[in-house]
Amino acid sequence: MMHHVMTAACCCLLVLGTGCQSPNGTSGSQSARLSQIEASEQAFRKMLEKEADLDWASEEVQDVVSRLLRQYAEFANGYRGDSLAPVFLMRRADLLQGKGAADAAVRQWIDVAEGFPRNALAPQAIFQVGFIRETALKDTLGALKAYSELIQVYPESHWAEQAGLAAQWLTFKEDRLGGALEEGAVRGK
Repeated sequence: MMHHVMTAACCCLLVLGTGCQSPNGTSGSQSARLSQIEASEQAFRKMLEKEADLDWASEEVQDVVSRLLRQYAEFANGYRGDSLAPVFLMRRADLLQGKGAADAAVRQWIDVAEGFPRNALAPQAIFQVGFIRETALKDTLGALKAYSELIQVYPESHWAEQAGLAAQWLTFKEDRLGGALEEGAVRGK
């Protein structure tokens, strides 16, 4: 009798587990989250199409951006093994950057690079870290460290080539700036 109860319980769990799967192999909850993300992305896309120079401070934009930021994070945290997790985290970082939160965007790109080191997006994430440190945060040393790490860890990546060029230009500018300042100081004496 106990054997039949256990068998029935296992079958019940199997049916319930299978019933929660959508036809494409994702759970109902996962499909619902993906649908919500898609709806929010469409709303944001419409805003971008309507206005090329989006007013990030408007309440409507803030609502959609906040919703997307939350949805991307919830999906990535809930479905860490899904191939869309790093994609959504990259989009989240892009939104943070667009919103003016450069430090938060850098942290998010670092999370992608460290959390998904074998993913094709990892080199791009590290490049973005270097680029934002260089341009938005004016952190030359931090940018050079990111570019150097990218070149060392992903030497065959297209992004490594771009990082090498960026680092070369960045160090060239720094060297030239230092020489120009010294030259100006000598002339000024």
